[in-house]
Amino acid sequence: MTTDPLDDLLDGSAPPTPAVAGHELRAMIDASRGRARPRLRSRGVIAAVTAVVLVGGAGVATASSDWLWGDGLEDPARSYRFTAPTWGECEIRFSRLDTHNPLIQADVDRVIDQWFASADVEAEAAPYVDGQLRMLEQGDEAAGVPTTDQNAADTRAWMAHEGALNEALHAELEEHGFGPIPGADSHSQVHCDDEAWSGE
Repeated sequence: MTTDPLDDLLDGSAPPTPAVAGHELRAMIDASRGRARPRLRSRGVIAAVTAVVLVGGAGVATASSDWLWGDGLEDPARSYRFTAPTWGECEIRFSRLDTHNPLIQADVDRVIDQWFASADVEAEAAPYVDGQLRMLEQGDEAAGVPTTDQNAADTRAWMAHEGALNEALHAELEEHGFGPIPGADSHSQVHCDDEAWSGE
């Protein structure tokens, strides 16, 4: 077999690879298994894993009408209503919270379904709205978002109410023994009567 001189040159210039003994490799694996995984903060975990899906469309439909909702959001059972500064009446719908854990999924579904069915979710979320709004306003100010950008005010209102609901829902789950659920995810969609993404 003919060898390529370039291959020989590259092989000769490669730094030596240190050999790792089997017992050293096992010790490294054992040490990594013994490390504690960092715990997620208890507040806002659901908010952190929630994937937000926004579908705009000025004047297409009203919040409670035939608006085309995304996959898993067709049923308004998990919905929350609020009023935006210029977009008017808005509705946020939330999907199932997928825990990726079959041992707790049915119980988590039951707690969330009962909460949306029996609680005044807007009232439950109300104590968290101002804090969420302040955080978003500070972020926009730091980013240099113009105070005259009305879409920014409506978007902040939407995000503040969604964040507040996530905090209230997390508190409800904690009351039922479900603290942070690492890796859980869900999605949501908002629609408002007078959405106007053009800024007009």
